[in-house]
Amino acid sequence: MIVLRLLIVALVVAVVALGLAWLFTGNRKYLGYIGRVLRFALVVGLISALLFVVERVVLR
Repeated sequence: MIVLRLLIVALVVAVVALGLAWLFTGNRKYLGYIGRVLRFALVVGLISALLFVVERVVLR
């Protein structure tokens, strides 16, 4: 569980850093990076949730 919390903190730090980079530079590529990071996090989160559900069903 602590690993998930650390990954969430890393995700928030990455998004904030990219947001600040966009604010200071005005370069829109950082917004694209934010989108990619969030999409990747969503996919990994969904896969993790599915694996958790499968584990619960199999071990029951």
